[in-house]
Amino acid sequence: MAALAWLFVTSISYQKNLLARPFHLLPPDVTLDNYRMILGLVRFHAEGQAARMLASMWNSLVVGLVVTAVNLVVGTTAGYAYARFRFAGKTLSLFALLFTRMLPTIVLVPAFFLVFRALGLQNTLTGLVIAYCSFTLPFTVWIMKAYFETIPGDLDKSALVDGCNRFQAYWLVVLPVSGPGLVAGGAFTFMLCWNEFVVAQILNTRPGTTTLPPVIAGMNGQINIDYSVIAASGFLGALPAVILVLVFQKYMVQGLTAGSVKG
Repeated sequence: MAALAWLFVTSISYQKNLLARPFHLLPPDVTLDNYRMILGLVRFHAEGQAARMLASMWNSLVVGLVVTAVNLVVGTTAGYAYARFRFAGKTLSLFALLFTRMLPTIVLVPAFFLVFRALGLQNTLTGLVIAYCSFTLPFTVWIMKAYFETIPGDLDKSALVDGCNRFQAYWLVVLPVSGPGLVAGGAFTFMLCWNEFVVAQILNTRPGTTTLPPVIAGMNGQINIDYSVIAASGFLGALPAVILVLVFQKYMVQGLTAGSVKG
C-alpha cells in the first residue's frame, strides 16, 4: 500500500517538484492536470499515446474477463475431476500442468508469435485470450483441486443417492459451496491478465488491440519523460486490481490456503 500511496502522490505532483532539490515528500502544489492529460483534456508531448489509454483499458477488461470466465469453467471442472476421480496418468498430468506454469512466459512467446501469425491471430484480442489461458489454466486447476479436496466426498455421495447424476452433483451441490476457491482462482487470473506486459507487447502491436501495460510503457518519450503522467497512468491501471484484492481478500486467502492443513 505504501507503493500505491507514493504512486498517487507522484501522480498529483508537478514534474518540477519531483525533480526539485531538496526533495519534498509531500508535494507543495497539488494538480490534477496529469489525469486530464491522459484523458485527453490537456495537450502535451505524449497526447497521441495518452489517447489510447481508455481503449486499452477496455481491451484489458475484455481480455481479463473472458480469460477469467474460461478459467473458471474449464479449470474448475478439471480441478473437480482431479480431486474426485482416479485415472491413469493423473499424477503425471498434474505435474505436467505444474511444469507448464513454471516455464518463464518469455520462453513461450516465439512459439506464440509463429503460430498466431500462421493462424491470423496476431494483433487480435482472441490471440491474447488463447495465450493467457495457456499459462493461467494450470494455476486455476491446482487451486480448485486443492479446494475441492477440502469438501467432503460424502456430499457428492449424498447427492448421487438422492437421484443426481455426477454432473448435477458437481453443479448443484459442490460448486455452490466452493465460493472462496472460485473467487481466488478468478481474482488471480484476472490480475495476471490485467498486469501482463511481455506477451501483449510482442503479440499485439496494432494500436486498436493493445492492452493497458504496453500503453503505459509507451508514455516514455525519447526526449521528455514525464514521471507525473506515467504515475497517473500507472495509478489508474493499478486501481482495479487493488479494489479487487480489497473486496475479495478474505475469500482469496481462504481459497489459496485450502488443503494446506490436513487432519
